[in-house]
Amino acid sequence: MIQEQNTEILFHLMRVAIGTEEAEKMLYSTNGASWRAVYNLARQQGVLAIVFDGLMQLFEADKEFAKAFPQALKFKWINAVFNIEQRYEQQLRLSAELAGKWAEQDIQTFCLKGLAISSYYPEPTHRECGDLDCFLPDNYERGNIIAEECGAKVERDFYKHSHISYKGLMVENHQFCTPIRGAKQYKQRERYLQILLAISNPQYIGNTKLIRPSCDFNALFLTTHSFGHFLTEGIRLRHILDWALFVKAEQGNIDWENFYAWCDKLGYTRFVNALNAIAVDYLGLDFCDKVVVDRALSERILHDVLYGGVSIFNQNMPKWRVRLAIVKSYMNSIWKYHKVYRRSVFVELMRVVGGFLFERTPKL
Repeated sequence: MIQEQNTEILFHLMRVAIGTEEAEKMLYSTNGASWRAVYNLARQQGVLAIVFDGLMQLFEADKEFAKAFPQALKFKWINAVFNIEQRYEQQLRLSAELAGKWAEQDIQTFCLKGLAISSYYPEPTHRECGDLDCFLPDNYERGNIIAEECGAKVERDFYKHSHISYKGLMVENHQFCTPIRGAKQYKQRERYLQILLAISNPQYIGNTKLIRPSCDFNALFLTTHSFGHFLTEGIRLRHILDWALFVKAEQGNIDWENFYAWCDKLGYTRFVNALNAIAVDYLGLDFCDKVVVDRALSERILHDVLYGGVSIFNQNMPKWRVRLAIVKSYMNSIWKYHKVYRRSVFVELMRVVGGFLFERTPKL
């Protein structure tokens, strides 16, 4: 197991925050430099606020530790968490506002990941959110037009989703929930996901018109999303925490036999079973027997999460540089394709290139 002290502290605080470990007397040094490293690691991994929740519980359990903790860093951390909460509240407010305008035109707004997953966190506002990812069944372009009529700027420069800028909120309005270029099985996956949305009973997020998809949809969608990032630019602990808390809450409601049938078909099985192992070994969670835990690749995947990965899609790079970075990432991720995906990286790269060249506007 990864035992580097900063990561050990990080996981300890995460376990305390999600309730799988008791807050007890702190055994680690209060050295300022070490805690700044923990702070930076938590920030990089997208779990800064949830780690602070664990730290606050330790302060309550160990008053001497709380007094000795570097005060400047404590105030910096508090301010950062406050900003995360403010961004979450603003995103929820603006997302609900836009979904309400769509609802006035009888358009349903399914919320993909983000706000829909935050409810599984002990404190939803501490799940760091960025854009609003949404799916409007059979109303993709109507949604774009209505947003424009409300003063939003809409960019339709990508086949999978448009980019809507609404009062400072960036919205990815999905025409397709997942990528569908280059393979029949991807189109089959997309049809299945859309069927799951069609047959689900709407469950609204709070007092909004934002709809939380069914647990069967979220199981496959979250896996597809995180696995895609894992192959191209890497994932962070936030992705693993999303999955872990979701499974913890919904494991009795998910059709695991059907889920694993899709994972086997799509090549996700080794990846998702490794995430389960990380959730058990590092986050202290207990899963039912239907949730498979496989440690064969979990340590290597976790090492890549903590120390690997590159940012590609959030760097505002020119398109040619993005494509070049993707190709470079393929070459640097051969082990992921061979060990985890069980696919040839070169075949997959040719599939992506072929999809781009011959399926510019793909259809289901």
